[in-house]
Amino acid sequence: MLKKAMTILVCGGIAMALSSGCNKSTREGAKVPSPKAEKAAVQIKPMGDKPAAPALDPALVLVDVGGAKLTVAEADRQVMSMLGSKADQIPPAQMEALMGRFRQQAVQGFVVRTLLSQEADKRKLTVSDKDIDAELETIKSRLPEGKSLEEILKTEGMTVAQLRSDLTTKLRIDMLLKAEVPTNSVVSDEEVAKAYNEQKDRFLQPETVDARHILIKVEATDDDKTKAEKKAKIEDLHKQLVNGADFAKLALANSDCPSKERGGDLGPFQRGQMVKAFEDAAFGQATNAVGPVVETQFGYHIIQVIEHQAAKTNTLEEVKPKLAEHLKQKQQMEVFEKLIEKLKKETKIVQSDVLKQAPEMPMMDAQ
Repeated sequence: MLKKAMTILVCGGIAMALSSGCNKSTREGAKVPSPKAEKAAVQIKPMGDKPAAPALDPALVLVDVGGAKLTVAEADRQVMSMLGSKADQIPPAQMEALMGRFRQQAVQGFVVRTLLSQEADKRKLTVSDKDIDAELETIKSRLPEGKSLEEILKTEGMTVAQLRSDLTTKLRIDMLLKAEVPTNSVVSDEEVAKAYNEQKDRFLQPETVDARHILIKVEATDDDKTKAEKKAKIEDLHKQLVNGADFAKLALANSDCPSKERGGDLGPFQRGQMVKAFEDAAFGQATNAVGPVVETQFGYHIIQVIEHQAAKTNTLEEVKPKLAEHLKQKQQMEVFEKLIEKLKKETKIVQSDVLKQAPEMPMMDAQ
């Protein structure tokens, strides 16, 4: 957790680029369409009629940390690098109104990064070109297939030289943190048990169903004759399944849901993730039985439940390893935060008044 947080602080743009490309799981035809699922990972709340903040002088210094200065121009470069292609999905007027918040986040990262870097200077911590080359090779090994480092850096508005400089800072900060933040701390069984009992609700596993389905889609423009033909088709498919036909093969050949490529498999889902009629049928069916035809706003479905897991609370023994690791990371974060507070007290930090015009944003996610 701490290492991840520092990676984001030091190399935000490249870290975001490397974390992209995750596979998406879709359940069209059964899942309630969600506007959130269609939006970018960076979610922006509507600003209403709030006027955009006036443009700032690019040379304006937003913060001075012991003589190291962050200008509006550099903060904006960092913001655009972190947002990447998602910046194009934010309306220009809304982007202007939000830049105050984004700049504040850039300032918070700059303050932490600079405080740690300056402390590394005081301790004369250095890294070799060999260390930086090794870090670069690690980055290259994690790039999306078919993408070169140069291509990704270009989209992030960075050069190789800038990345090497950022990595130098990161590695020196890593050295400092290894000296200051304990990595071999031990969490006792008593501490784990206490945390488990205090947060037992966190370990509740909700009831889930793993099901597959065949969808014959009904369009809003379908007339009664077309609807009747589709109803007859789903009834015929149901009859074939009851008589022993292969569910996956029928799904692949007939279903109007993208899940047909997986034999109709939707994977496990909880209550509240599907439309009500589909959910009621799935959670009420016997495992492996071919259920009756179900109608939803998407059309006609045949559902087969593959597995049904009842709700349960994971035992202490089941969660103990992960909970112990979480507590250990929490201890490390507390030490890290105390170090930052100490360095802040020892360093003269001057922030521009323009930062007070935007609500404060959290420095990092400690989860």
